[in-house]
Amino acid sequence: MALVDPEPNRIPAVADSRGHRPGERCREPGCANCHRDVQRLKFWLRARLVEAGADEARVDVEIGGLTPDLLWRSGDRVCAIEVHSAAPELGRARQLTAALKSGGVGEVLWITPPGFWTAQLPALGIDDFAPAACDYRVLGGMLSAGPGGVVSPSQTACELREFITGWVAQEHAYGCRDEHMGGWATVTDWERHTRTQAAVIARQRQELMNQRTALALARKATRDKTKQMLRLTHRLERAEVAAQEQADDLAQARRRIADHSRVDATLRITVAGQKAAIMHWQLITWFAVLIIITFITAGVLIR
Repeated sequence: MALVDPEPNRIPAVADSRGHRPGERCREPGCANCHRDVQRLKFWLRARLVEAGADEARVDVEIGGLTPDLLWRSGDRVCAIEVHSAAPELGRARQLTAALKSGGVGEVLWITPPGFWTAQLPALGIDDFAPAACDYRVLGGMLSAGPGGVVSPSQTACELREFITGWVAQEHAYGCRDEHMGGWATVTDWERHTRTQAAVIARQRQELMNQRTALALARKATRDKTKQMLRLTHRLERAEVAAQEQADDLAQARRRIADHSRVDATLRITVAGQKAAIMHWQLITWFAVLIIITFITAGVLIR
């Protein structure tokens, strides 16, 4: 698999290049002094790897069609180191890392300047590539377990020499602390982190089970309430029908009462008229009787 080198400043060393002075911290791509500093660091790393117990450490050796800056073996382990004095391009760096691993490399370490990329690559951030007495110090990429057991970026610098010794002895390993970020930490810290994460997962699983139980109970209660509401709605509908029927009966009774009231009023008026007529006829009768009595009396007196 052919890849473009993610560091464009890998150029042949210039004859009069002697590297930077301590503390200069040059990040210029294509700088001959930077190339000299990188070459010195690579051979320094080879010596430290052999000193730490690696079976073999070679610079610029080819494996799987690729040439990492450093390749070392210890037993069945095959690891590679890429050294870059400038910021690597993330896309190409990830591609090269994947290609090296598919080519038989088990672990890949990137040594770069400190930056955000150290959390997105298996990288260590070296602040000064030309320190006095080769005292390389790691300022980024290292993780340490906090009081809660979860690993987080280390706030203190460490010696690159100590890291190499621990890496060869399998006391340091790379891992992901979340779905996006990773880093290097001791195996002990990773064990604490794993136990803490396992405890968190177990607690979250228990909380999820409790929530599922509560949700199931809530759903059952909702179903019961729904059934109860349906029954009450049915009863209410039946009560509404009965009330409507009673209202219809009451309206019909009111209409009957109104009809009876009208008939009663008519009868009362008729009775009152008949009473008045009877009274008139009585008066007429009494008047006629008086006239007759008058005529009889007058006739008697005339005789």
